[in-house]
Amino acid sequence: MSPSLTERSIVVATALLLVSAVARDVHGGSDSTSRPDYQGTAVVVALHPPPSSLHPARPVVVLDHEPIAGLMDEKMTMPFIAASTDLFQGLKPGDRVEFGLKSTADALLVVLLRPASPVGRRR
Repeated sequence: MSPSLTERSIVVATALLLVSAVARDVHGGSDSTSRPDYQGTAVVVALHPPPSSLHPARPVVVLDHEPIAGLMDEKMTMPFIAASTDLFQGLKPGDRVEFGLKSTADALLVVLLRPASPVGRRR
């Protein structure tokens, strides 16, 4: 039985995350206060403070995200490196969130992660 598109997407995303994380560690971190280049909504699948099986030194959030305008037309589940574990405060798996990604030379970095506004009311 061959892997589904979602399984292949997760494997590819994880591989890209790990490669970019190694490069990021070599070249230094990013400005976590930067304004996001992309924004989206998602459901938190997992929060991994370091060290974890996904990265030995950086926090990782796994998101089941909707399409991200200007970046991805597909809904998928994938891990992202977070700028700080401070972004995890008050969140748990299953929470619906708004997130912001900063495009860096090495990775897409989560710089914003907060509970989603109620439907019909944006922050």
